[in-house]
Amino acid sequence: MSVEPTSNPNAINSSDGSDSSADGQIHAISNLIAWADESDVDPGNGDNFDDTDNQLIQVSLGVASGLFYALQAKHFPTAAHSLRVAKMCSRWAISLDLEPFQRDQLEVAALLHDIGKIGVPDYVLSCPGKLPAEEQTLMERSQELGLEILSACCDGEEIIDLIRYNYAWYDGTKGGFDLKEKQLPLEARMLAIADAYDSMTVDQIFRRARSTDRALAELLAFSGSQFDPELVDSFCQMQTQSRPVDPTGTRHWLRVLSPDQANRHWKARQEMGPQARQRWATIFQESLVRHIHDAVIYLDLNLEIVGWNQAAERLTGLTREAVEGHQWSSELLGMADQNGRRLQPENDPVRAAITGASQTIDRLSIRNAANKFVTVTAHVVPVIGEDGKTIGVTIQMHDTTSMESLEEQIESLHYKATRDPLTGLVNRAEMDRALSEMVERHTAAGKACSVIICDIDFFKRINDTYGHQAGDEALTGFAKLLQAYARPGDVTARYGGEEFVVLCPNSNNETAAALAERIRSELASISQQALGGKNMTASFGVTEIQHGDTADTILNRADRALLQSKELGRNIVTQIGGGFSEPAVGNRRSWLSRLFTPEEPELLLKRAMKTRVPLNLAAEKIGGFVADHRAQVITVKQDYIKMMIDGESLPMQRRSADRVVPLIIELHFSPLTAENGSQHTKVQISISPRRNRDRRKRDAFERARHLLLSMQSYLVAYEFVDTTVAPADENTSWWSRLWGG
Repeated sequence: MSVEPTSNPNAINSSDGSDSSADGQIHAISNLIAWADESDVDPGNGDNFDDTDNQLIQVSLGVASGLFYALQAKHFPTAAHSLRVAKMCSRWAISLDLEPFQRDQLEVAALLHDIGKIGVPDYVLSCPGKLPAEEQTLMERSQELGLEILSACCDGEEIIDLIRYNYAWYDGTKGGFDLKEKQLPLEARMLAIADAYDSMTVDQIFRRARSTDRALAELLAFSGSQFDPELVDSFCQMQTQSRPVDPTGTRHWLRVLSPDQANRHWKARQEMGPQARQRWATIFQESLVRHIHDAVIYLDLNLEIVGWNQAAERLTGLTREAVEGHQWSSELLGMADQNGRRLQPENDPVRAAITGASQTIDRLSIRNAANKFVTVTAHVVPVIGEDGKTIGVTIQMHDTTSMESLEEQIESLHYKATRDPLTGLVNRAEMDRALSEMVERHTAAGKACSVIICDIDFFKRINDTYGHQAGDEALTGFAKLLQAYARPGDVTARYGGEEFVVLCPNSNNETAAALAERIRSELASISQQALGGKNMTASFGVTEIQHGDTADTILNRADRALLQSKELGRNIVTQIGGGFSEPAVGNRRSWLSRLFTPEEPELLLKRAMKTRVPLNLAAEKIGGFVADHRAQVITVKQDYIKMMIDGESLPMQRRSADRVVPLIIELHFSPLTAENGSQHTKVQISISPRRNRDRRKRDAFERARHLLLSMQSYLVAYEFVDTTVAPADENTSWWSRLWGG
């Protein structure tokens, strides 16, 4: 592509190869900037500029470096963006072989093109979404504000024009600009492209960063309208042929400093005396204080008001003329603490700064221009003279009302996003998160936790008989009951439909089952007004965390317990799982005893269950089980039965060629007395193969499970504790058995 002549007709022509000394030094600095991308990445902290970056800023800006550092203090991401754009523009200018003074002006314009954001409120800069119209106006006003700030200190219009026309569109369709296409300064057209590219390829608070290819495609899409098409082609070629600027850190590229011409763009001069430098520094400070969005107040040692900026006027409604020269007091602004209590002399931060020479940051309440009380962050700093004595105080107040409102909105949105709209309980998504966190935390600590799943019995009948309004009232009433009985720290959630979940941290099976039983009993005793005075019931499944559990496995086990409660007639509590305390089962005999001594068969599984029938009736039900399964009774005692069931009567025999696996079932009975005085029975069941080598036969474990389920049906049992023993590998060799494998 062809690049037109410089936009500065008064520039020194250096085409003869003999650059002037000043321009040669500037050219050297520009080369160093452009070589940034070829150096090693700075391994330091990406949250601050390193020494080399700070040197670049000082060399490029000279006395105007204070403006850039003010922008950095105001909003670090904007300052970092400006530095990256300056480096990118410098590298691009070298590839286009621009004149040294053009490159110099382009670098300075890139560093300061967003300086007007010093005057943008913090809440606008940190807004995570689309800006409302009023805040968008404040953001657009920053462009004019930046030009005003630079006009007060820039010696000449070249750099100001570059920044001004950076915002113009190439085809002239954006209003407010008198130039278009090639009339626009070349450097301004380059700055517009680099500015847009960096904004697209770096994470912003309102959107994620786009890929390099996506960003280049966007530039090409607006080529000819917003951007110069020839420059877009040049920029894309440069980005695809070389490594793009690293968006997260700065680089060690500055090797030589040449500050002789650092201030040639500014009205301040290196040769000026101390008084002149102080005068120009005062101009910068006054401009900064005048345009900053926070209220700034100056007080002398006698607490007389000597400074009152425009933001203080907007915030308080009091003009500078009305307050300057008057005595400061907290009553002037109705200043109070966060709780609305008037400030007493002993806790007045202004007086503390005068007497104790210590700065403070407090959240206070003041009366604003609308005569309403708003919350501000007040930063009170003592001013120390050259002799080390306090000569006054500065007060900086930032209105945090909008931020507090935003925090409240975020909190409200989070509550709505994590709650079930009907019952007010935690919804399923939040329950899944809380369950995963509970399982991870308790597994790491080796502590017990439990899960309760409950389901309103015959809920469809309630809807069909009494209507959906009554169904909703049943759900909300049950939810309130769960919340009333839940312990502090428990999480009650609506799992879906008529199913609910209670997460019980620091709770074992017995504690959780007792809680579930209290809820079940209370629910069954309550007359439901929505159901015409009738009662409703619920079924419960309880389980405790076990070794190797995940959120899914513990929830599935609790759901299995709930299913057993329904199969057993509903309105009962069933618990499954032995928790961390479950004893490990294994063969711990010595190799010699295992080789020469017959070993007892190891358990396939073991379970304790309760039945609501007395002991004698439980024995009769076992008789039915023995007859139906053609079991051979080996031993019978008053509270103990041992029987064997051969493979012919076992379920899950796949084909006649399968070798049968005889199983031994042992039952231990013990009587129980319920709270209402009724007689129940506890049955402990263990199932093992007749011989250990049978234990390794295929499907022995699953067949034992089917027998256990059948036993459960015969006994009409409830409240189970599963202490299942995992089956051994059926291909274990005799050598492995010898050595304990």
